[in-house]
Amino acid sequence: MSVFRVQISVGDTERRQWRDLSAVVDTGTFMSAVPGSVLRDLGVEPAMKDIGQLADGTEKEVDVAYTWLRLDGREVMTHVIFNEEFTDPLLGSLALETLLLVVDPAGERLVPRSGFPF
Repeated sequence: MSVFRVQISVGDTERRQWRDLSAVVDTGTFMSAVPGSVLRDLGVEPAMKDIGQLADGTEKEVDVAYTWLRLDGREVMTHVIFNEEFTDPLLGSLALETLLLVVDPAGERLVPRSGFPF
């Protein structure tokens, strides 16, 4: 599968402040991830800790917040990992599902999901 980027905005829990970011679409990642300093600058606090698995198979404890994400005029609350500094923001499958978007791999873009069962 190809790797591509999309423009997202991450907001605080009150939707008063937003930060625009270029995120890698990563359907192999469950939760989205943003450098922790971006979330802290917005005043977003960790809601819980979780154990995540890195690409090399090692496990790591991470802080997770529940906050706003905006993409293509759609806004949803979703879980976001406080990632290491200087890492690329990642848009994971949970946020894509919540935003009702799917990957068009040939066009390297996100498209609205249609025809899903209720």
